[in-house]
Amino acid sequence: MAKYTGQQQNKGGKAKVITKSPSKQMEVTAGPKALKRLRNGLGIIIAVFAFVLYAQSISFNYTLDDGTVLRENKVTKKGISGIPEIIKHGYWYGFNQSREAAYRPTSLIMFAMEWQLFDDNPHASHLINILLYSLSCWLLFLLLCKLFEKQNLLFPFICALLYVAHPIHTEVVDSIKSRDEILCFLFGIVSLLCLIRYNNKKSIVALIFGFISFFLSLLSKETGIAFLVIIPLTLFVFAATDIKRVLIISAGLLVFTGVYLFIRSQILDSITTSHELMAIDNTLMDAKDFTGREATAFFILLKYVFLLIIPHPLSYDYSFAQIKIQTLGDPGAFIGILLYVAMGVYSVIKIRKKSVLAYAILLYLLFLSPVANVFLIIGSTMAERFMYIPSLGFCIVLTWLLIKLTKAESVKSKFGNLKQFFSVNSSVMVIVIIIVGLYSIKTYSRSQDWKGNVELFGHDVEFADNSARAHYNWGSALLLNLYPKEKNKIKQNNILDSAIFEFNKANSIFNNYSDCYMNLALAYTDKEDNVNAIKTYEIANKLYGKPNAKLYNNLGMLYGKLGQFDKALSILDSAIKYDEDNAEAHNNRGNALAGLKRFKEALPEFEKAISINKKYAEAFRNIGSTYGNLKEYPLAIDNFKISYSLDSTDAQTVYFLGLTYQMMGDSAVAKPYVEKANRMHAEQQK
Repeated sequence: MAKYTGQQQNKGGKAKVITKSPSKQMEVTAGPKALKRLRNGLGIIIAVFAFVLYAQSISFNYTLDDGTVLRENKVTKKGISGIPEIIKHGYWYGFNQSREAAYRPTSLIMFAMEWQLFDDNPHASHLINILLYSLSCWLLFLLLCKLFEKQNLLFPFICALLYVAHPIHTEVVDSIKSRDEILCFLFGIVSLLCLIRYNNKKSIVALIFGFISFFLSLLSKETGIAFLVIIPLTLFVFAATDIKRVLIISAGLLVFTGVYLFIRSQILDSITTSHELMAIDNTLMDAKDFTGREATAFFILLKYVFLLIIPHPLSYDYSFAQIKIQTLGDPGAFIGILLYVAMGVYSVIKIRKKSVLAYAILLYLLFLSPVANVFLIIGSTMAERFMYIPSLGFCIVLTWLLIKLTKAESVKSKFGNLKQFFSVNSSVMVIVIIIVGLYSIKTYSRSQDWKGNVELFGHDVEFADNSARAHYNWGSALLLNLYPKEKNKIKQNNILDSAIFEFNKANSIFNNYSDCYMNLALAYTDKEDNVNAIKTYEIANKLYGKPNAKLYNNLGMLYGKLGQFDKALSILDSAIKYDEDNAEAHNNRGNALAGLKRFKEALPEFEKAISINKKYAEAFRNIGSTYGNLKEYPLAIDNFKISYSLDSTDAQTVYFLGLTYQMMGDSAVAKPYVEKANRMHAEQQK
């Protein structure tokens, strides 16, 4: 095979590629147009590869926190009209009116526009995620071409290819909610490209767009603040800059950072209340002292390195108590501290010589620092999405090592076409293809776990067996996703038993898990174990420490089922007090009043429930029953028929229709309804 030995320049600026073999020497000339075509071709390969690799996720449903930004978010569901409200509030406000300190309006504005255009369509949102990822990877390739323009296109192509394929990105691309990570990186890349252009061409337009893109990166996610240092650092290492332009760029970045921080503080200070982190939020909160916290943080940082090198197994959850609290004497913590200190010292010393390796390490450390839990405890122990941007540093290091090991750095040529590019660099490309192939297989298979919550939670609970949240989420998927769809009574009970086991496992790991007790009570309710359900709700109520309208509603309903109607009314009054538009609470209050034979007082409650939810079949059925008790049978029939039209699977409604016709003395009409109700009931018991 021909081996490259050097590069010469022809007149007219064309690169002459000289290759040697034992028998002959071959020259290939590549002009500027050919080089541009080659770069465009390689860029298309990167973009298409990124799209194809994740294309299967277009068919996926919502998973994990996706609902918090779309289906369950009251503000984004307003569509375009909700955008002013998004700008005025924190990130979680539309989901649960949370006062937590996060301000990321960019992705929420996009979600509001998507809801306006596509309504409740996760497939459209997944497609947009993939397109944005593909665009980001293409722009990353162009950025790397700018940074390494004194060399050939080999380094940018390999690095971008490795970045596209790395499996640790699956959480970000496959999770709609993680759009904030994608946009943060995308706008950061655009900012770098624009500011490099300003540095080279003195383009004021590029300077303005660079600052705006940086600002949008900050508005996408707080970690974008790392670009404040990364951008000047990149110019220092890769560009020929004069002090004046560097100062202009740095000053502009500082100004826009100040504007962002001011806006953020004004919005969050006006709505934020103190939020105390718990161990379930971040395992480090369970550390007994500062040294234990820092030791655990560095142990987690070491795990990030291992996942970058060997991305298996991957998990959406690393919360309490999947990662054990460490001490300074534990090997993992000790190695983690040594490794990161060594990385920091090496990069600081070598960056003065504009070392690519030092730059890559600093890029990794700077983007990781806001989420490292070393300087500031955040709301998460560890997450693969935190590696989305820092992994670029790893890809640069890996590319550098591959090129050094194969001695491909001696190839300084500007190749004229794709065939020549791959053939001359075949030694390194074979290794790259193997790595990218293995990454791609893992990425493709891991993406399939993100089809929906049942697939994701069921798969990952095996790898996160010590995580309370993983068991809670799997129990919730069993209870809320699988149980309602199962028609077989025996299988339903088995699902409920499995859900109860998962909730109890979660509570055994973290015994202050209020949400887990809440869902455990729901499972007991579905099993018709009302006594245990009430006990569990009472535990959850103590743990919440603040009014919970949903809990009061469910508890009131259970007391009603036990015939304790006065107690039920008292609790349901609290449910309505804290959520007056709770249709279920009004319906349950009506049932409690009916249980006390106060039928005329019950009717307004059922009617209120219907005014809130016009398709509330059970409320119409209850109105029918109430009219039946008041012996107003025609009105009872009318409401039973409306209930049946809304839910034809309810055997009780069909039975009540037959019973009412019997009370009216019309046995001929009543008989088919009663027989049908009996058949439906028997079928449901199978």
